[in-house]
Amino acid sequence: MADRDAAGVSMPSALGGTFDLQDFYCGFTHDEITPENMQRWPYYRYVSARWPEFCQTATVPIKPSRRAVSLAVGKRFDLEAEFREGTTYLQSLIDTQVKGFVVLRDGELLAEFYDNGFNLGDANLLQSASKTLAGVVTHTLADAGMLALDGVVGDLLPDFVGSTIGDATVQQVLDMTSGARTLLDFHTPGSADRQWEVEVGLQGGTKRGHVDSIKGAEKVAAPGAAWNYSDKNTDALALIAESVSGRRFVELLDDLFDDFGANDPGSIVVTDDGTASPCYGISMTTRDYALFHQWVAQGSAPDSYYESAMDASKDLITTTNPLAATLFAGTTYGSQTYHLVDEHILYSSGSFGQIAMSDMTTGTVVAMHADWANNSEPDKFAESRDRAVAIINDLR
Repeated sequence: MADRDAAGVSMPSALGGTFDLQDFYCGFTHDEITPENMQRWPYYRYVSARWPEFCQTATVPIKPSRRAVSLAVGKRFDLEAEFREGTTYLQSLIDTQVKGFVVLRDGELLAEFYDNGFNLGDANLLQSASKTLAGVVTHTLADAGMLALDGVVGDLLPDFVGSTIGDATVQQVLDMTSGARTLLDFHTPGSADRQWEVEVGLQGGTKRGHVDSIKGAEKVAAPGAAWNYSDKNTDALALIAESVSGRRFVELLDDLFDDFGANDPGSIVVTDDGTASPCYGISMTTRDYALFHQWVAQGSAPDSYYESAMDASKDLITTTNPLAATLFAGTTYGSQTYHLVDEHILYSSGSFGQIAMSDMTTGTVVAMHADWANNSEPDKFAESRDRAVAIINDLR
């Protein structure tokens, strides 16, 4: 059922915040968790940290780095300082159901916070923050000469010829401008969007084919004409990456984890087709999520990634998408990454409050895992974004 905002306007089922906070704190037994309720309070705060157990397809492990970054404790950022209107940073973390929070710079932990049964070494589902890792993997292959970003997807994946995504370039798929429709109606029985979640293991149900679903993405715009956020773009990138590299996507993630110095293992969802689903399905610890963004902040990602992600002219996110314009003012989008132009910050963002920011000026990183009541609660998203930016600015 569609939610409604404060003005009574109907909203997609993936957005909204009209939920009872008391539900978050209710107790439950393991046997109460089902595929139908596992993404709801109170269950999701447990499920999101144990996704390999609850995923309705399968997951495979991602290896930690052979050269894991050694973290030290630096000068502590005071989370009990006032954030705004008499609210401390610490209280803001609690109010937005944050379970893991790290402030990191040059290998030094400046702040760390854990709650809701989550702790060091626990890997949490990144949800759509996974997309940024898929973008980096794609650019790694491009910079290695294995992939042309202006190449047409149908030329790389012949089965996609004539499809919405097949007609787009790799760069348009990276930038969410392929023309594929945004998926938002995840909770209406029988909807195509809900069926997508069945294919990637987020909901139980009869599967019809992950690859066929990507090929069947509905076209709502010409390639390059508008910004329409679609999970199917990201999973197409994984298919492209495997095709041009001749390797499984998890092996490419092993390389990435090795490069940024991951301390702990992670995991990636694999569908019944045997294909990877990085549109949402990467799990990692909060520290490793921060280390990935530190690697980005230090300029270690592929050159073509920065050229794309920091291209301030990529403003279709706010000029062609009214819903995005309300959530992402001052933001551009390139290569599966958000860019706060004035603040000079690159960030990833995922459902239920998975957000990390790379300050490209000082190298400071703020990373968080949370358990919101829905894919996006706009007020909590704004608070989480503003909190991270405030910490970054305080440390500049």
